[in-house]
Amino acid sequence: MDIILNSLNYKFDNDGNTVSIAVSFQGSGSNFDNLNATLNLTSADLSDGKTFDDLSKKDIVSVGRNKLAKLTAVTTDSTSTTA
Repeated sequence: MDIILNSLNYKFDNDGNTVSIAVSFQGSGSNFDNLNATLNLTSADLSDGKTFDDLSKKDIVSVGRNKLAKLTAVTTDSTSTTA
């Protein structure tokens, strides 16, 4: 599936520093598989010592893709039933 960036939305504090960035991705594949995701990137998602103002658009997209991969990774095979 080809996943593309379709939106970046910056949030600033009163001093003009970037405090978070909402990153939106969209993807579609064969058999009508679709993905739409909006992630809120915070300073906790960055490498030590980095701020959003240090990063290029390419860097921000990379941080977003890494977070998306972690959030969507299947870690267990779970099945649930409803009674």
